[in-house]
Amino acid sequence: MRYWLLVLNEDDFTEQQAYEVDSVKSAAGVPAGAEDGDEVALAGPGGVFALGRVEGEAVAYRRRLEEPSEAAVPLEGPEEGWAPLDEAAWGSLVGALPTAERRSDWLVTLSIPIEAVDRAEAVRRFWSYVRSLGPTELPTFVAPYGREIDGTAFLLGVEHEQDPEE
Repeated sequence: MRYWLLVLNEDDFTEQQAYEVDSVKSAAGVPAGAEDGDEVALAGPGGVFALGRVEGEAVAYRRRLEEPSEAAVPLEGPEEGWAPLDEAAWGSLVGALPTAERRSDWLVTLSIPIEAVDRAEAVRRFWSYVRSLGPTELPTFVAPYGREIDGTAFLLGVEHEQDPEE
C-alpha cells in the first residue's frame, strides 16, 4: 500500500465542500504507481479536509473533517495535484488530524419568503430560486437536533455571519 496527498485547486475544493459526493476525480487522473486501496489525504486551500482511498480512477471518501486542518499538510506537498508520502509522513499527517466525532442528528433549514398564486407555484419558484443561487450564495441554518436555539448559519459548509452590516 502507498500513501498520497492530493491537493485540489480552489474551484474543485469548493465543489467538494458544497455537495455530498462519494468520491472525487482529479483532473490529472490517478498517478502512475497508484493502486486500488492506496490511502489518500485530500487537501484544499485551507489544509487537509478528508481522507480517502484510491478506487479505480477516483478517490473514495472515508472520512471528511468539519474544518480543513492546516497542521496536517506536509511541508513538501504540492500547490496542486498529487504527491507521494512515505509511511512516516502519512503517520504524522493522520496524527495531526482532529479525532473523529460520532455521528449525531442535525436540523438543517432553509426558509425563503416566496410570492406566488398558490402552494404549487410557491414550491416551483422556491426550487428555481434555490437552484439559481446554490450553495455558494444561499446560507442554510444548522442546529443540533433538539437544540434549535444553538443554530448557526453556514455557507459552503463554513460558519457564516448573517449580520447585514457585515
